[in-house]
Amino acid sequence: MNLNSEYSGIPYDLVIDGIILDDNLQKIGKNRKWLEQEVKKFGFSSKEALIVTLNGKGEMYCQRKES
Repeated sequence: MNLNSEYSGIPYDLVIDGIILDDNLQKIGKNRKWLEQEVKKFGFSSKEALIVTLNGKGEMYCQRKES
């Protein structure tokens, strides 16, 4: 097995169950306005998010809460 795994850095949780984690936003040098703009691209708000994470490559993962 010749698997190459590219290290993407530590992922940061930015929102968990609709709660914004301001400490993690501060660690990555971003603010709530930036977060809301990025989450909006997925079609919902941070309050509607189950989880929002950002990895070391700047890739964001968002999952909406189930209704």
